[in-house]
Amino acid sequence: MIQEKKLKENRDEQDSEVLDFNKPDFKFIPSGYHDWRQRGYYLICGSCDLEHAVFIGPNKVIVGKNEKGEPIIKNRKDVGLV
Repeated sequence: MIQEKKLKENRDEQDSEVLDFNKPDFKFIPSGYHDWRQRGYYLICGSCDLEHAVFIGPNKVIVGKNEKGEPIIKNRKDVGLV
């Protein structure tokens, strides 16, 4: 009976893992270039290792990119979409 209890405790210790959030396994560093696409109210970058987004809201729309590849965002009213 005592041996079974010790075996169970050892199994529980092996299954558990202590996480240290001050030392993450993965560090996200965005690349210098972002390929922004609009999906709903968000601009989403699909060119980085980790997909990330920026909220632009319901009144804005991406109309193109400048020479640096940055998105050009305008009001929907200015573009005639309202």
